[in-house]
Amino acid sequence: MNSSTTFDAVVVGAGLGGLSVAALLAQKEGQRVLVLEREQTIGGRIHHYKGDEIRTPDDYLGPLAASTGWLVRSEPPLAEIVEQGLFAGYSFELGMHDIVNGTHSRMCHILEALGTPVEIVPLKACGFWNDGELHELKRGSFPWMDSETYGELRGILGEMRKMPVEEVREHYRESLQEFVEARTENRKVLEFFNILGAFTVGMNSARDLSVGEFILITRMPMAAGLHFADGTLGQMGGESFMQMARNLADIITESGGEVRTGQQVSTIRVEDGHATGVDILGPGGRTETVTADVVISNVPISLTIDRLLPGDAVPTEFAAHVRGLRSSGAFVPIFGLKRSVIDIPGMLMTHIPIDDPALPDGIMLGYEAHSLFVDGKAPEGKEIIECWVGLDTLHLRELKESGKIHLIADAIRDFMFEKHPGFADAVEWELYPAFDFVVSVAPTPQQAWDSMLDPQCPGVEGLFFVGDSVKNYGGFMDGVAYGALLCATAVSGTNYLEQILPAYQREL
Repeated sequence: MNSSTTFDAVVVGAGLGGLSVAALLAQKEGQRVLVLEREQTIGGRIHHYKGDEIRTPDDYLGPLAASTGWLVRSEPPLAEIVEQGLFAGYSFELGMHDIVNGTHSRMCHILEALGTPVEIVPLKACGFWNDGELHELKRGSFPWMDSETYGELRGILGEMRKMPVEEVREHYRESLQEFVEARTENRKVLEFFNILGAFTVGMNSARDLSVGEFILITRMPMAAGLHFADGTLGQMGGESFMQMARNLADIITESGGEVRTGQQVSTIRVEDGHATGVDILGPGGRTETVTADVVISNVPISLTIDRLLPGDAVPTEFAAHVRGLRSSGAFVPIFGLKRSVIDIPGMLMTHIPIDDPALPDGIMLGYEAHSLFVDGKAPEGKEIIECWVGLDTLHLRELKESGKIHLIADAIRDFMFEKHPGFADAVEWELYPAFDFVVSVAPTPQQAWDSMLDPQCPGVEGLFFVGDSVKNYGGFMDGVAYGALLCATAVSGTNYLEQILPAYQREL
């Protein structure tokens, strides 16, 4: 049985990218837009857990799997954590989330332009481990550096800040490590850039990340007057980043569009080189065909090519390029503690060596005690700590297959127990999830920017892409927002990058 409905545009996938494009087209362009989401909730990877609502292990594992995540292990076993009600009163992210550029984030600019701003809670501090000692960053000085070392660091940052964008692009094929080593031999400066690069770009080694990407990312907060010590990163209270998704969905429906969850798109229809709509699988084999002149896919690009499009719809060369893109994932442990053991309200960063050839660079670990600066993250008097280690997708899968992913879990656990007095006695529960895909096109020297996709699909009129595979810089939510503006511009002809973003956030 088949039925048909018509919209101006249909968006496949209700992550932040898809919702942002849909909201812009609905409110600003007056288009009737339909957003289709396979899962029962919107938001994609920004899913937010409320501990009191996790009543079975599947309540945790389901959203995890839907976002290419898997649980490496937990302490105690997940079933016991749930049965004993240890999650009660906590709230936490699917994976550790911060919003880059704090209150100046691109997502904030989009929401403000649409008339539904959100409140960002800036991280109030930043800590850096050096030679076994934790130091709090300050504006104007880094306590573990002498004046000469700090001067070298400032000199390199100053060069990055003043570099014309044309010159930045010339450095895209150079790694951050190569760039910094050409300017200093100072171990502390090299270590700082290695660790900072891991958290701004999301790769575990400065050898694996493009210095061009790093430069554009790090100078955005500089241009806004932000500093890691007090506001470069931000969090949200209440529904956390899910509030962004809900605001966008409200705009779509208020503008005459629809957002449907639990909708499995089976096919993006292509006729005579033009996207004409989608087919949705329903119960009992029933198929609904939605016709539209514009189809926007927020599904990861490789899955769009391999699962949703007819086999010959796109040029062979383009399909091969997509399948060859290198992605990155993350390992993101979470700790629930019955009392506070960390008192710095912001990101803490360190390098942890691991004595195994599978991890020659060790790991770059970032972690935050979110309950220090966001109300409702943990029960009164307790604390929740969320961690981040960015890893290449293929490397992550190799570690999973060999079992050596546990080396990272052990290293993080040992670090916490050793470096934070009272941690071992205070910890109530531990989760060790990992994600295969966090960034679809990893910003390596080989593929940053140039390997990312234009929003218009080659060979198929009316088909567009959005998400972190579309050309962007800034990564994560900030990168997705850039790609969404680029996509909305390509669909409508309205220059949304220029309309919505300040100049320093849209360097092309």
